[in-house]
Amino acid sequence: MQIKQLIGVVLCPMFLLTQVAFADDTATFDQLKSLEGEWSGILNSTNGDSSDLKLKYTIRSNGSALLEESTETLNDEAPVEMLNIFNVQNGALQTTHYCGLMNKPVGELATFSNGILTFKIDPAKSGLEMGKEAFVTSWKLSLLPEDNNKFLYEYTVINEDETIDTSTAVVTRVL
Repeated sequence: MQIKQLIGVVLCPMFLLTQVAFADDTATFDQLKSLEGEWSGILNSTNGDSSDLKLKYTIRSNGSALLEESTETLNDEAPVEMLNIFNVQNGALQTTHYCGLMNKPVGELATFSNGILTFKIDPAKSGLEMGKEAFVTSWKLSLLPEDNNKFLYEYTVINEDETIDTSTAVVTRVL
């Protein structure tokens, strides 16, 4: 009988932590859904490029996914279109990015504090290898509580030579 009680004492806190983590990521996902609509800004990269950035967020799959459609247009070049899907799975807020670099980085919410969401990509889970291909390694969305019509959008890319480029834009709600 004492062993059963001990197992209950050990497992119960783990179950509660899982439930709390799930509740936190679900609440964070609900905040992320507030981005639904269309956004626009200028994306500046540490490599010197500046692109027009268009973002469109739609809530899909009966409310279980937030679809981000992004279009980056550099000068007169053809636009680069990408998709990012945010969802909560197994208690974790995740992202799957269908990239213009022709790969699919997968990651999870790493931190959420003061309206700043940081997602980190798991290269192994994504089937990606540093030094062999360029891919997105992280996203940061800084929601501005004082202005629901703007937020800071940032992502990093690790290049084949393992240099890192960071692209940042303040985007404004269009619709």
